[in-house]
Amino acid sequence: MYTKILIRYGELTLKGENKKDFIKTLKDNLLLYIKKDELKVEFDRAFATYSNQNLESLKFIFGISSYSPAIEVETDLEIIKQELVKFAKTKSFNSFAIASRRHDKKFDLTSNELNKVLGEQILKNFKNKSVNLTSPDIKFYIEVRDARTFIFSDYIQGLGGMPVNTAGKVLHLISGGIDSPVAANLLQKRGLKVYFINFITPPQTDKKTVEKVDQIIENLTHYQGNSLLFQINYSKVMNYLSLVSNQKYKITLMRRSFYRIAQNIAKKYEIKALSNGENLAQVASQTLESIHTISQVVDLPIFRPLLTYDKLEIIEKAKAINTFNISLIKACETCELFAPKSPVTRPNIEEALRLEKELDKLSELEDEAINLVEIKKFSLKND
Repeated sequence: MYTKILIRYGELTLKGENKKDFIKTLKDNLLLYIKKDELKVEFDRAFATYSNQNLESLKFIFGISSYSPAIEVETDLEIIKQELVKFAKTKSFNSFAIASRRHDKKFDLTSNELNKVLGEQILKNFKNKSVNLTSPDIKFYIEVRDARTFIFSDYIQGLGGMPVNTAGKVLHLISGGIDSPVAANLLQKRGLKVYFINFITPPQTDKKTVEKVDQIIENLTHYQGNSLLFQINYSKVMNYLSLVSNQKYKITLMRRSFYRIAQNIAKKYEIKALSNGENLAQVASQTLESIHTISQVVDLPIFRPLLTYDKLEIIEKAKAINTFNISLIKACETCELFAPKSPVTRPNIEEALRLEKELDKLSELEDEAINLVEIKKFSLKND
């Protein structure tokens, strides 16, 4: 029955003179999922050939406020009337309303006039049906555009936000936990292309742990078409940090090391920000003092989209993006393996710097880890 999918933009309508650039990026993103000959992008709408595959793909594209399966007909009043009746016969309803939008101002009837004419057409062809403008069983939408008109009855909510890649790139510290995948997805929603960095400590980090992170990134790649993961073998650095005199600071020193390494890679790839899944006061390394002491080692901004979320909110979002069950798989995470029994909860920069001076080979080992980085590529085809 349907021939087209009518796609509406979200915040893009507010972008003024920059709108065309945002729409171009949205088009590029759509083309990652939809064939070129099945897509047409205009200034206020996009149109895709109707298929279950195209309909499903729109669930993963940021920058879309809503979309509707529609039938496309010639912009001719008699044809619109005939096709609306055919369309209505496929639906079950007692009451209805008509909502017309006249995009083509050359069309003879105004939106209100068209509502009246089409409402009368439905009443003429369907007995015992009634008009209900406040709470109808079904609302028939008519969008009149130039040489074609679209008839539909459903609005499917899109992801909203901004098209991925309109806000630049961010390097995200990803783990197999619940929080960091959700944080990455929220960054994607704001138009950021997310690159990933993960720290492993073989042989303690087993194959299952590595595969778990890969699965999470594969899921997140659905929202941006392709991804890069910088996987760091952190074993030598972690073992060296274990020699520090104040064991309570091991996690603090480790995370400072993570950020030094991450910033080095970010700058090499012209990435302007770092990010993570931290939540304020959820664990020992997420107190304000810890965040301050750890962040001091970098000059790039660090985004923390989950900072004010509670755990239940994060879990609901993890379920929505299908990473929650993956995160529940038991694995050997670097932070968990390295954590002391009583980590410091309110570290200070002076003590962190003093302890790092004990580790004169730390910078050398971090550089070695960077040089041996494994870069993994992910795409919609997982190739």
